Amino acid sequence: MPLLREGDVGLACSVLYSPFDEMIFSPRWHLHELRRHDRPYHWAPPTHRAFPRLLRQLDSVERHVVDRFPAQAVFVRSLDALDAALTSGRTALVHCVEGAFHLGDEPAAIDAAVVELARRGVAYITVGHLYFKGMATVVPSWASWLRLTPERWDAIWPQPDVGLSERAEAAVRAMVRERVLVDVAHLSARAFRETFSLLDELDPEGRVPVIASHGAVRFGKLAYNLDEAAVEAIVARDGVIGVILSSHHLADGLRAGAPRTLEESVDLLCRHIDRIGEIAGSHRHVAIGTDLGGFIEPVSGIETSARLGALERELDRRYGEEDGQLISSGNGFRLLRSALQLRESSGIA
Repeated sequence: MPLLREGDVGLACSVLYSPFDEMIFSPRWHLHELRRHDRPYHWAPPTHRAFPRLLRQLDSVERHVVDRFPAQAVFVRSLDALDAALTSGRTALVHCVEGAFHLGDEPAAIDAAVVELARRGVAYITVGHLYFKGMATVVPSWASWLRLTPERWDAIWPQPDVGLSERAEAAVRAMVRERVLVDVAHLSARAFRETFSLLDELDPEGRVPVIASHGAVRFGKLAYNLDEAAVEAIVARDGVIGVILSSHHLADGLRAGAPRTLEESVDLLCRHIDRIGEIAGSHRHVAIGTDLGGFIEPVSGIETSARLGALERELDRRYGEEDGQLISSGNGFRLLRSALQLRESSGIA
């Protein structure tokens, strides 16, 4: 919180994630089942304990903010609460979940978990994450961080020939119904296409926007970065791409090494912002997705959220105050307001 306040952050996503439920193998009975069908261990979804652990983490973060920073920040679950936070000068915090694997093993449990998360104010859920985990196939988002080629990553963590599993479809269906934003970061090309096909079936009018919470544009070869067709699909649903502040992802295809100064970092970031703007026809669909605190090497000069105020000033200088504010805050607020309005109009909040 002190870093967020120092960076003059008005809206922040508090991303819930239980890493050991994703990275550690499942219990023995799951392993026997997987061996019988000759499937890799990492295909198995987590145990039934994953979702209760996620809720305990949610409660713990809320208690931390209430106990230590009541005058500086507040979790928001409604439009009125969002407006009240902004009026009071407090940082508005919203819960999000990184990885639908947390939700459960069976469609009914997954559906119930999404209902509970919507009730508790979760704004978005990232459908995929680091591994298949019985949900959706994903791209090797951290293979380079481990000094692995994509081919080596595929050999160590092979994936089935699917996009979305039955579990992932159940999650997306519940998210659309409960007006929880669908986050398409990390998804494989096939899972991405199947997600949008399902969205078109469930929401043919395109009222429910989507988000790529921490992504970039593909200038080089990184599969994690979004190609032009993916950007167009997000724009078509009036969604937003939060540009990741990762040196590796921003530099791919644009420069040989990581930026060394704030100016170089902003130059690199703006290449991605400009490309999204070219595809979309405006700066309405781009925001700052950071992934600070994730498995990234942050760009120079923006190593913590305390430096986001400096980034905001740079964006205002380069794009003018109107477009600069859209990128640094306006589009993020618009997406959250849209989700909250849809939820309240549906009687879900």
